[in-house]
Amino acid sequence: MNTRALLKSTVAAMVRYSGISKALAFRYAGPGTIFMLHSVVEDADSCPDEFNRCPVAGLEHTLSWLKDNGIQVVSLDEAIERLARSSTDKFCVFTFDDGYIDNLTLALPVMVRFDAPFTVYVTTGMVTGEIDAWWLGLAALIRGRDRLEFPELDCRFDCMDQASKKRTFAAIDALVKSNSEALAALKMVLAKSGIDCRALVRAEGLSAEQVRWLATSPLVTIGAHGVRHINLARASVAEVEREMAVSRRMLEHIIDRDVMHFAYPFGGCCKRETQIARSVGFRTAVTTQRGTLFAEHLRHLYALPREPIFCKHTPSSLQCKINGTYRAFHSRLGDPVAHM
Repeated sequence: MNTRALLKSTVAAMVRYSGISKALAFRYAGPGTIFMLHSVVEDADSCPDEFNRCPVAGLEHTLSWLKDNGIQVVSLDEAIERLARSSTDKFCVFTFDDGYIDNLTLALPVMVRFDAPFTVYVTTGMVTGEIDAWWLGLAALIRGRDRLEFPELDCRFDCMDQASKKRTFAAIDALVKSNSEALAALKMVLAKSGIDCRALVRAEGLSAEQVRWLATSPLVTIGAHGVRHINLARASVAEVEREMAVSRRMLEHIIDRDVMHFAYPFGGCCKRETQIARSVGFRTAVTTQRGTLFAEHLRHLYALPREPIFCKHTPSSLQCKINGTYRAFHSRLGDPVAHM
């Protein structure tokens, strides 16, 4: 465990065992929690993009901890029904974003073993291999380099060991998401390095047949995640409508059933996007806002919060997620009902 991860786990343990998390739970812990994952791997230690990867052992540990603590894993539809009938029993929902093949090969067997339902939000560009998944290219670039330079941005990164590679990925990922010039600079470096992001997508993404096979499991709900995985909050109305409607239609054609749930790529969501999600015909849409589920979320079904699960989490951090501790901190003790 690197220094940053150790610090985070230590803080979570202190907040939990000091009683702070339990005290915050009186206000910030709703009956349910939606967990957000992406890729599941055998070993995440060697992955620069560790925040997108959850090790199999970590998934098993999480499900075991939830079971031991009496927290039931339910489907997204069941979660909404429980909110509607004001159930006080603790529950959680597992969601996996993007559409990685390991959701089928590695996550599904674990979820079946625990009889745990889950939703996979598929970006249809992952299925066709046409999406420009710069984050996969960035991870590949960092794995093969000890130093990265972006002259256009006047940025340099040393990444000689695993810890520095993870820090570099996190720094560049944050830069790209906040600066369009950074994305252009990254694409230039990827091109010069001969890294083909679309080839990486074809290697890591679910095929149409695999999506169809995944959907045959009674535990699995297939949701939509757009076509190109773009930040919809920065797109035009026409683009947003197309991303939602086209991805939904394609997935419905593949699995031959309705697709009723949507996840905003990068969590990009404002009031406009929630209105479009409703008009397209989705039942719910999820964000990357931290927080737990309350009955009040029945009025905000197109902006549901989620708590991330990735490679470094502990019983203390899981308890803090269930208790709404992170929502309390991120909102600066604001509204416990996270929606936009």
